[in-house]
Amino acid sequence: MSRLLFGVLGVLIALVPRAVIETYEQIVFENPEECTAKPWLEPAVRAEGVVYALAGLVGGRSYGWVMNVAGVAGLLAALAPERYLEAGVSIAYDHSDDVAWNDGVVPAVRVIGVVAVVLTLRAIGQRRRDASAQLEDGSTTD
Repeated sequence: MSRLLFGVLGVLIALVPRAVIETYEQIVFENPEECTAKPWLEPAVRAEGVVYALAGLVGGRSYGWVMNVAGVAGLLAALAPERYLEAGVSIAYDHSDDVAWNDGVVPAVRVIGVVAVVLTLRAIGQRRRDASAQLEDGSTTD
């Protein structure tokens, strides 16, 4: 179920990256009008959406790999949300020192990070259960 939602989220991000960026800016920035995204951000967000959509559709190792990356990013966000936000904005926005965060963004990023870690651990557990079941099925057919 989470793989399907992940894929649908990827399709949405890939189809309307500009709207995703603008929504993000309105939610998290106190001063979105003063924040200028770097020119490559929109195509990068579209590419990220395509990767999510493909991983959700294909599943298997590609989904596992993407979930592992999401888990690492989630762990960083959960442990150090301020640094996580600062790093992201310095990469993606011009004049990142001018960015002001809305109230509640830092704790929300921490929660989102924890959710990403939990979803990743669930995905890892599912992969292990699937691999174990395949081994059992393979050993009974010999």
